Amino acid sequence: MTSSVRAGLWVLLVSFAPFAQAQTKGELSWADSVLTELEQHKQDDARRAADLARQAAQLLDRAGDPCKALHIRSLLANYLDRLGSVDSAAALFLDDRFTRIATCPAQVQKDYYRFLTNVQLSLGEFARVDSVCKLAYDQALSGPLKSTDMSEVRCNHGIAVASMGRLDDAMVLFRSAFEEARGHGSTENMTQGLLNMATIHAMQGDLQAARKNYEEVRDLLRKGGFSDRLVRCYQNLGGIHKDLGNLDKAIAYQDSAIALARASGFLQGEADATHGLAQILRERSPWNDAYDQLDRYLKLHDSILDSDRIKAVTEMREKYETEKKERDNQELRAANLEAALRQEQLRRTRNIYLSIGIIVLLSAVGLWSRLRYVHRSRAAIRKEKDISEGLLHNILPEEVAAELKQKGYADVKEFEVATILFSDFKGFTAMSEKLTAAELVAEIDHCFKGFDAIMERHRIEKIKTIGDAYMAAGGLPVPAHGQPIDVVRAALDMQDFMTDYKVKREAEGRLFFEMRLGLHTGPVIAGIVGVKKFAYDIWGDTVNTASRMESSGATGRVNISRSTYELIKDEPGLSFTARGLIDAKGKGEMEMWFVDRAA
Repeated sequence: MTSSVRAGLWVLLVSFAPFAQAQTKGELSWADSVLTELEQHKQDDARRAADLARQAAQLLDRAGDPCKALHIRSLLANYLDRLGSVDSAAALFLDDRFTRIATCPAQVQKDYYRFLTNVQLSLGEFARVDSVCKLAYDQALSGPLKSTDMSEVRCNHGIAVASMGRLDDAMVLFRSAFEEARGHGSTENMTQGLLNMATIHAMQGDLQAARKNYEEVRDLLRKGGFSDRLVRCYQNLGGIHKDLGNLDKAIAYQDSAIALARASGFLQGEADATHGLAQILRERSPWNDAYDQLDRYLKLHDSILDSDRIKAVTEMREKYETEKKERDNQELRAANLEAALRQEQLRRTRNIYLSIGIIVLLSAVGLWSRLRYVHRSRAAIRKEKDISEGLLHNILPEEVAAELKQKGYADVKEFEVATILFSDFKGFTAMSEKLTAAELVAEIDHCFKGFDAIMERHRIEKIKTIGDAYMAAGGLPVPAHGQPIDVVRAALDMQDFMTDYKVKREAEGRLFFEMRLGLHTGPVIAGIVGVKKFAYDIWGDTVNTASRMESSGATGRVNISRSTYELIKDEPGLSFTARGLIDAKGKGEMEMWFVDRAA
C-alpha cells in the first residue's frame, strides 16, 4: 500500500470515529430514557414495553453499568409476566449477575424483589416467595433498602402465605404493608394493603371487618378522583352489604358503581355491577326489577364477548405469522449450512492432491458427519412444518387454509344460502354443580367428539364451541357441501346420539345431558380476521336467528325456521310438526316446525 493511500485511509478513519462515538452516545441516551419510562410505568402497552426493554437491555449490557442492566431485565420480566410468558420471565432471573443485586441502588433492589415474587406467584411457587421475601427483609435492615417502602413485597408475601392456608400470618403481613405504605405516603400501596386485608376478613367470615376495610379503600380512592378501581370498590361494598342483609345499602352501592362505570366507559365494570344489582333486586323482590337488570347485564356481557372474540382471532393470526417467520428462519439457516458445506467440499477436494491418504480418510469422515447433521436438520424442519400445517388444517377449513398459505391472508366471503345449526345442553349449570371439573369436561368432550364425527360424515363445517354450545354450518366454504337436508339429517343424528347417551348413562346410574337443537337457513358472511389466534367464523342475522331457533326449541327435538322448512318440506323420509307463531327473543313472533324422521 502506497504512503498516499495509507494517508487517505487514516483521514477517513479519523473523520468517521467521532460519528460512531456520537451514535453510541445517542443509543445509550435512548436506552436510559426507556429505562426511566418503564421504571415510572408510563408505558401501558405491555407488548411494546417488552420490546423496548429487550432493545435497551442489549445497549445497557455494553455500557458497563451492571445495575442498569439488571434493572431493565427486572422490568422486562415484569412485562413478560403480564403477557403470560411466565417461564421466559423466570429465566431472566437466572442470570448470574443478579448475585450482585445487593450492591445496586434501593429502587433497583426493590423492583428486583417485587417482580421476582410476582413471577413466582404466577408459577404457584409460594414457598419460594416466602424465602425470597425473608431475604429482602434482611437486606432492608441495613444498606440502601433500610428506608425504602417494601409494602408491595409484603403484599406479595401475604398472598403467598394465604395461598398456603396461613390466613392469620397473611393478615399480619397485609396490615404491616398498609402501615408501611402509610408511613411513606403511598396511597396506591395503602389501597392494595386494605384490599388484601378485606379479602382475608371475608375468607374468615368477618364481613363487618371486610366492610370497614372496603370503606377505607373507598375514602382513599375518592381523593384521587373517579377510577375503575373505585367502581370495583363500590361493587365489593354492595356485595358485602348484601351478605350482611343491608339490601338498601347494597342497591345504592351497585347503582353508584353502574353510574361511575357508565360515565367512564368501563364496560366490564358496568356489566358486573348490573349483574350484582340484579341479584340483590331478585333477593328483595324476586319478580320486580331483577329480570330487567339481568337482561341488561347479558346484553352488556355479549358486547364484551364480541370484543374479546375479535382480540382472540387477532392473537391467533399473529402467533401463526410469528411461527411462520421462525420456520422461514430455520429453512434459511439450513440453506446457509448447505452452502457452507459445499464450500467445505471444494476446500477438501483441493487438499486431496496435497495430503496423504490418512488426511483423505479423515476428511471423508468429517464430510459424512456434516451430511448426517444436514439430513437431521432438514428432517426436523420437515417435521415441524408438517405439525404446523396439521394444526392449521385442524383450525381452519382446508380451502381457507390453502388460501391463507398462498396469499398470506384469506378473503371474507358472502354465502347466499347457508344452514346454521346451534345446539345447547339443558340444565348444564345445575349438572356442573354436581360433577367435578374433570368429570364435566369429560362428558362434554364425549358429546362433542360424537358431534364432530357426524359433521364430518355429512360434510358440514364445524364453526366452534362456546361452553356447552355447539355451532356448525352447511353450504360453506364450499356451497355444494352441507345442503339444508344434510344439516337436518345431521341434527337428527345428533339427537339420536344423545338418546343413546342418555340410555347408557341411566343404566349406569349416572347424570346425563339433554339437548335443544335449532336450524335456520339464510345468507352469511364468513372468513378470518386479525393476525393472532385466528379462527374461521361467520356473521350475520342468519346466525342470530339460528340461535333463537335453538333457544325456542324443546329438549330432544330439532326446531327449524320457515326458510329451512321451505327448502326441505318435500324431502322423503321426514315428518314435520307445525308449531305456529312462537315469540323469539329479539325477533318477535316467528313460524317454527319440529322435524322428525318419518315413521
